Amino acid sequence: MTRWKSFTVKVRRETIDAVNHFLMERGSLGMAYDEQLLGASGDPADPLPPPPEITRMTAYFPWETNLWELKRSFLEFLPTLKESFGEGPEEFHGAAEITDSGWAEKWKEHFKAQKVGQRLVIKPSWEEYPAEENDVVLTVDPGQAFGTGTHETTRMCLRFIESAFTSDASSPRSALDIGTGTGILGIAAAMLGAKRVLGIDTDPVAVEVAGKNAELNGVSDVFCVDGTILEEINEEFDLVLGNLISEILVDLAESIAARCAPGGRLILSGIIKEKSGWVVEEVSRHQMKLVTETIDGEWAALLFRKES
Repeated sequence: MTRWKSFTVKVRRETIDAVNHFLMERGSLGMAYDEQLLGASGDPADPLPPPPEITRMTAYFPWETNLWELKRSFLEFLPTLKESFGEGPEEFHGAAEITDSGWAEKWKEHFKAQKVGQRLVIKPSWEEYPAEENDVVLTVDPGQAFGTGTHETTRMCLRFIESAFTSDASSPRSALDIGTGTGILGIAAAMLGAKRVLGIDTDPVAVEVAGKNAELNGVSDVFCVDGTILEEINEEFDLVLGNLISEILVDLAESIAARCAPGGRLILSGIIKEKSGWVVEEVSRHQMKLVTETIDGEWAALLFRKES
């Protein structure tokens, strides 16, 4: 019998990524949040109702985790959320000790193989997928890092990446994945044809997981991942990727744009759609021209080109 601890908070949907990152940095082994997917009769709703604006988010931790210290850290984190997202209902909701034999595997039931573009397929490492001709199948084992390819922000990035790798001569040869997480974006670029991809993340767990996923997909000779911070990178890349919250993208706009080669592409996501104009305005100050914007649910993704 396995023992765990749970930590539950109440959050707005748009803060899920930021809160998830906070909890992962403190040792969370997995996370779940409420979704309203059933109708009044208990059957799957058709069409699906809009996602609730407020949700309960539960993270699971090893038994030795000090929940009192975790609660204190979360309460100290709330002013940062307020500064980034405005006044909101975020609060501590509860914590519990769990004795259970299988919860850690339950979330895997909801992570299934899915096609996210014309060719790209994302599948978990524990599931087989009968690939069709021309499919590019990217296998992901999230481990303790964030990113399975199922979130709207990741799906939009992957579609933009796929579109960048056409048969013409302008396909990117090099790529930089900022805040790589599980490495899914950078690995996709490598599998689609990039000759060199660098993934960076300040979380050492993410660096380890992304490296393992690169090996799993046979691109460890192309995809390199480490903990280098963005400001320490001096070279330019044909394709730059950043799936981060709006506030971080704006704060790093100049540094991100500087890593994009003239004529290169920049793909940004993790942006609440109401804030996309703000991100476009700030990024465009640095020789970046918006090519297109796409929306999925509450989220936006942006594709820029660096002016020569």
